[in-house]
Amino acid sequence: MDVISIILSLVLLMTFAYRGFSVIVVAPIFALCAAVLSGLPIMPSYTELFMGKAVVYIKSFFPVFLLGAIFGKVMEDTGL
Repeated sequence: MDVISIILSLVLLMTFAYRGFSVIVVAPIFALCAAVLSGLPIMPSYTELFMGKAVVYIKSFFPVFLLGAIFGKVMEDTGL
């Protein structure tokens, strides 16, 4: 049941992202759904598992996203 809930939440995430919903909004919702369907406690799985991994990801890749946004803005302003 654990694998099925993960696959189901990933399929729903892809579907909602394809339809134009913000991944930043729907990813935590579907992660919470996968945790509930797997039988994990709701708040500990959200605060300790999902948010902990999200913070590590943001901390690791924030400079790349920031420099990419700055580069895109410079390219937009210069007209290149």
